[in-house]
Amino acid sequence: MKNILKIGNLEAHAGQKVHGSYQVAGTSLTMPVTLINGSGEGKVLLLTAGVHPDEYPGIAAAIQLSNELQPEDICGGIVIVPMTNYSGFLAKKGSHIPEDDKNLNRLFPGDPNGTEGDRLAWAITQDFHSVCDYNIDLHSGGADEAMKPLIFFSVMGGPEIEEISRQMALSCSVSYIVRSTETSGEYSSAVLHGLPSILLERGGNGFWSQEETNADKRDVLSVLKTLGILKKEVAPAEKPVEIANAKYYVAGDTGCWYPCFWPGDKVKKGELLGEIRDHRDQVLSSYYAEFDGVVLYETSSLSILKNRALVAFGKLD
Repeated sequence: MKNILKIGNLEAHAGQKVHGSYQVAGTSLTMPVTLINGSGEGKVLLLTAGVHPDEYPGIAAAIQLSNELQPEDICGGIVIVPMTNYSGFLAKKGSHIPEDDKNLNRLFPGDPNGTEGDRLAWAITQDFHSVCDYNIDLHSGGADEAMKPLIFFSVMGGPEIEEISRQMALSCSVSYIVRSTETSGEYSSAVLHGLPSILLERGGNGFWSQEETNADKRDVLSVLKTLGILKKEVAPAEKPVEIANAKYYVAGDTGCWYPCFWPGDKVKKGELLGEIRDHRDQVLSSYYAEFDGVVLYETSSLSILKNRALVAFGKLD
């Protein structure tokens, strides 16, 4: 609980919940925001979704949680941004910001003098990360990406932030948690600004279901309970498998992608993960497992472009 929880021109006093809209300075962009200022003392968590606006389960989860959570449930505060790339969600044109055709998750920490996407990233960094103590960023596979439920947690913020982020991840009902050295992206930027953070991935291929949304909601509540922000009890999660190392394969050619395995499949070192063929079905390039591991996510479309992501493959010890 803070006397006043303030984001932009939105204010929530102690014991108050406020729904409103945040205006990104120097642009026409807005974001729906909910502030929940709890009835007890505690830290503040930032819940973001829709950085990629075609990743739907997390968006639905954040919307529903913004209505279901009440100040009396909370010690501290919660800031919920269910549609971070709001104009992209409304435009329904894929994962980029329609005003400048940029991937928001590659723009952090942003630029106050840049294009719309740069300014949006800057606004999140300056006005949201600066007043919060933790961050959960909800994602899923994109329109052509299949994925096993998993969480990335950053190792780039120092040992203390890494361990808190790891405990946040371990409290969730996902198959795998993956150590990450990425420094781009919303949650990675939050880590570099001192916020223990996780990126939760569930769903993909442009679909969503209430079952996936409920699973995301359950995981968010579990993290809130682990951090001492949520008062009510949450059923403990089964412990996920921790992945310390992963290999991210990218396409060496443009063509047709034929995967041999799907997310969750375990693969032995040397086995063929998949191959790219041309329009005459001739093999252009092949991709093999470099160690014993598991397919975490992969491109699910037949069409593939050179230098695009193919497979994320986690090492199993």
